[in-house]
Amino acid sequence: MSTDIDAMNDRLPAVEVFLTDLERLKLVQRRAYVSDLSRRENSAEHSWHLALGLLTLAHELDLDIDLNKALVMALVHDICEIDAGDSPLYGPIRKDQYEAELACVERLASHGVKFGGHLRQLWLEYEAQQTRESRWVKVLDRVMPFIVNLATQGQNWKDQSIRRSQVAKVSQPVREHAPEIYAWMQERMDDCVKAGWLIDG
Repeated sequence: MSTDIDAMNDRLPAVEVFLTDLERLKLVQRRAYVSDLSRRENSAEHSWHLALGLLTLAHELDLDIDLNKALVMALVHDICEIDAGDSPLYGPIRKDQYEAELACVERLASHGVKFGGHLRQLWLEYEAQQTRESRWVKVLDRVMPFIVNLATQGQNWKDQSIRRSQVAKVSQPVREHAPEIYAWMQERMDDCVKAGWLIDG
């Protein structure tokens, strides 16, 4: 027992540094608002909300996925933004985005904690979009901001003069992997155009 305690005590400094580093995801501000419009959300809140959305749909739809793996992937899918920052859906495409994000993930994995390598593996799997789990995390990465935009009466869309076609374009992963959910989104997009939250076209 004492050997195990000694080993843990030896590991705790590295764990402390690693977890403090991960906490910085709360400092990354996104364009999206929280539902009461009092402030912008941060990337940690987005990841948490995405994980809850995935957990909810996994039960509602009886998804054939490794739920534990998918939930961890949801929690770490944007961890790269600690260094690279957020890349808004409707913003300009950064040429160095993937390289900046990968460099952050590699740096986090180098802390020397056992979970670091697992974090790196799951992030790469998410980016590759070849597994059920990664595709469902991507689906929720589009659905959850959409739901938040509905809750805020499209304020983020209105701020940027977003068109319906732009929302449809960024929602293509939903169309491809969850067509029933995409059909619902299309109906809600129509409602948003009628309400003046989205520009038609």
